[in-house]
Amino acid sequence: MSTPTLRRFVISYSTMLTFMVAVSTYSIIQLGRLSAAAHIAVSIEQRMIDQADGLADAFLSEVRYGGKFSVTQAAVHYEQYKEFKADFERRMDQLKTLATSADAVQRLSQTEEYHAQYKQLFEREVEYIRKNQPYAESRYREEKERLVDYLLREHAAFKSNLEKSLQQRIGYIEKAAQESQNFTLAATLLLAIVGALLACWLGGRLPQNLVTSVDSPIAALVSHLRSSAWWKGLGVPK
Repeated sequence: MSTPTLRRFVISYSTMLTFMVAVSTYSIIQLGRLSAAAHIAVSIEQRMIDQADGLADAFLSEVRYGGKFSVTQAAVHYEQYKEFKADFERRMDQLKTLATSADAVQRLSQTEEYHAQYKQLFEREVEYIRKNQPYAESRYREEKERLVDYLLREHAAFKSNLEKSLQQRIGYIEKAAQESQNFTLAATLLLAIVGALLACWLGGRLPQNLVTSVDSPIAALVSHLRSSAWWKGLGVPK
């Protein structure tokens, strides 16, 4: 192989290798971004939404059995109240470990504060009931209803922000996947065109016996390219 032919071969091989490395690097980066976004969407945000639903259910059950105890003073209702209170606190701890944004942390903190105030108010009421002491039932009831309303509003805002964030992340994943698909298609077409051009350019300088050999696939390719009128305007070496 002559020096010019070898030089052309090295240039052609280097060009194709550079293109392939660039495409592979882009694909690896995109896959990493998609993987990270999918992990956050499924393992964190969707999990937080599920935990938020459980948090609201636990609190409403806590309020329901607390109200039943206030009416019936039955120990079984107080035990059920404590079970759901413990469930609420467990779910709150899990949500706090998953929360990363400042808004989510702030809303969870406010929700926890409302729950602590409700618990304190109810425990004072329980103490009055067990001691058979008179107390302002209507005032306690109104105050508890106010705290329940505040907590549920805070919870609704917290969950709404989570759902918006999840939808935005899903939209990002879809957009990134479409961009990756378009890039891969364009890169594949470009590689095919560049490969054909380089093969034609290289074939024009190959040793005559290799190019004209009847059994040579390069000869067949070069012969076909040279006979095509489309290539004549590209300055392909004769």
